[in-house]
Amino acid sequence: MGVIDIPFLRIVNSVFRLGKEKIMGYFSGKVAVVTGGASGIGEAIATELSLSGCVVVIADINIDEAQRIAEALSRAGGRVFALAMDVTDKESVQSVMDSVVDSYGQLDIMINNAGIVVISEMEDTLEEDWDRLIDINLKGVVFGMQAAYKIMKQQGGGQILNTASSSGLSPTPLFTAYSSVKHAVVGVSTATRVEAASYNIKVNALCPGVVNTPVATGRNTSRGMNLETLSGGLPMMLSPSRVAKAALKGMKKNKAIIPVGMDSYLPYWANRFVPGVYDFLLIRGVPLIRNYMKSD
Repeated sequence: MGVIDIPFLRIVNSVFRLGKEKIMGYFSGKVAVVTGGASGIGEAIATELSLSGCVVVIADINIDEAQRIAEALSRAGGRVFALAMDVTDKESVQSVMDSVVDSYGQLDIMINNAGIVVISEMEDTLEEDWDRLIDINLKGVVFGMQAAYKIMKQQGGGQILNTASSSGLSPTPLFTAYSSVKHAVVGVSTATRVEAASYNIKVNALCPGVVNTPVATGRNTSRGMNLETLSGGLPMMLSPSRVAKAALKGMKKNKAIIPVGMDSYLPYWANRFVPGVYDFLLIRGVPLIRNYMKSD
């Protein structure tokens, strides 16, 4: 039995190693910008891109943390730099894009990842919450796409990854504003993907479930709830590293939608193939979740 197992394990190991080498080869030598790269999913994607041979620019409003991460990755052998960016300011986004092209002569990959979460029902969502979600999660993506699109069109191609969410693939009650905006991110990604194909520009939407990031574990609603509490604790949450690896794999395959985690796959497929059943379960489940939130 052992004689059979050893060659089998070698074959499995070789397949995994070959897959990793192919991913690294796909990204090696490219120039990438990662917004919101100073923490969470953005930091993990910046790390994976650096390990895959990319020149990485971490663009974040928190420039001190961005510089700390860039320096750490550079000490590990990467070529990683940090620039200050406010994704809600179109001029700030354009300035970073111009700096990247001036410094490296190209922009191959744009990761529009910066985002926030607001947990609340429709009647409780403040206008200022809607404004922040739209400014950061949607317009921040649009500004990044527009700036990168022009550059990539001129140079003959490129790739744009927008971080959406499982909430952008199916109804997510009690996250009404957040889910609505993430649906818009998926929409602008898939629509632009079709427009951009003739210019050799690939566009992908990353749609993870609940991820263990500062956005998820921080207090982000008027009720004081957070995603860690609602998801049942940290063991139920995805690691940023897992999401980043899935993102790079999905980008290499040029998937229109990149779901990550069972809490992304299950609602996505259920809403597509058995929407009536899924709708029924959501409607029945909302009162339970609502009571749970009020009792916290």
